[in-house]
Amino acid sequence: MDRRITATQVVVDFIMLVAAGFVATVMRFGTITAGISFYNANAQLPFWRLTLFIAPIWVLFLYGERLYDAGSASVRPGELARVARALSFGLVALIMLTYVLDLQGLSRAWALLLWSLGVIFVLAGRGLVHFTVAYLRSHGHLCRPTLIVGSNAEASDVIRVLKSAQESGLVPIGCLASSQAERLSLDFCAPEIPCLGSARELKEVVHGHRVEVAIIVSSAFDHDVLARMIAELRGSGVEINVSSGLFEVLTSRVLIREIAGVPLITVRGVSLSRGKIVTKRIFDLVVAGMIVLVGLPIWMLIALGIKMSSKGPVFYVQERVGRGGRLFGMYKFRSMVADADAMLTELEAGNEASGPLFKMKDDPRVTKIGKWMRKFSIDEFPQLINVLKGEMSLVGPRPPLPREVEEYTESHWRRMEVLPGMTGLWQVSGRSRLTFDEMVRLDIFYIENWSVSLDLQLIARTVPAVLFARGAY
Repeated sequence: MDRRITATQVVVDFIMLVAAGFVATVMRFGTITAGISFYNANAQLPFWRLTLFIAPIWVLFLYGERLYDAGSASVRPGELARVARALSFGLVALIMLTYVLDLQGLSRAWALLLWSLGVIFVLAGRGLVHFTVAYLRSHGHLCRPTLIVGSNAEASDVIRVLKSAQESGLVPIGCLASSQAERLSLDFCAPEIPCLGSARELKEVVHGHRVEVAIIVSSAFDHDVLARMIAELRGSGVEINVSSGLFEVLTSRVLIREIAGVPLITVRGVSLSRGKIVTKRIFDLVVAGMIVLVGLPIWMLIALGIKMSSKGPVFYVQERVGRGGRLFGMYKFRSMVADADAMLTELEAGNEASGPLFKMKDDPRVTKIGKWMRKFSIDEFPQLINVLKGEMSLVGPRPPLPREVEEYTESHWRRMEVLPGMTGLWQVSGRSRLTFDEMVRLDIFYIENWSVSLDLQLIARTVPAVLFARGAY
């Protein structure tokens, strides 16, 4: 299954690189017939044909950047950087190729244009493949039956992650009871998927249920049992995976290396240097300022609609908890009736959220225009004022209410180490569908793996999440 997806991705990458050559030639020379000359010969090699020679080499560099690994049909952090790096090496290869073929008159402007368009076209092509595969998998196609070997708390986390990430194509069909579960008579996976037997029956279950992928939960077994199960599956045609338990670490920070024959997992540290934080702040100021200026006429229309729909102020200022536990007033367009806070106690019984959050799908306090604003997150736009004031960032954890913070445990307070954001992993990963614990886990993941490039990716992913109103109440 993954081989067909990978082959499709290779073909699409090749087509996109050749297309970049066509467009670069037309943009640079105004014609498709322009070419590069052979030394001491009258013959010419058209620039677009030169792209046919370089495209397979670029594909090899993309392969070297592990962009065709199994499961690569989902967008991965750092994909832009890896594509750019691969095509940069390809550009060097192009220059060397002109020397090998004894070609004269390579246009530097064309070469740079080819590289730029190549990056854009390849990313566009990969985005198309990612979207198509994700769509098919969300409708039950291109999926692979997956067995979870183990039934402890980590196994339950693995199942939860796979069920929430349908684009992976891995569908958990059952689990095997681990030795720990047998001793404790405790099965963490029972609410999620059926138990198909014990770890001792691994081979029989794999063949009996046509399992294509096996994920062995490392924390559920002793080392000798883990080695035995891997040996049992070797040569069976089943893809073998061993979970690491590093759910809060970005894969780009994880390295597998060997020291004296021992495979080790190395996790590179995150440096929240002052320079990076200053860069993030400058980015926030520039982008937020531009959005406010461009959107001012729309803000005025929304304000008029709010005034006409119900009595009360245009803006609703709500006390929230910011970085380090500092309180601030968060701005929103008012989407509820003026006395909404006073009605909250009466509605507590209808709370549909877990933990300290309050959510109600059909909240009677929401006005007609408020439902529309909430659906597309338009009520959140005034938070740009908080961004300009330095109380919030464009990207970060969701800013909690003081009453929510009162129920925080020590681990929950970790999400308050950075400025809260208008959007974040919680926004693009489910919004209102997330439980409180899932939201905290995503926030900690963001803090552990923060970078400017991650912020850019999350902002880009927020646009479709808002436009299609995914998970919004």
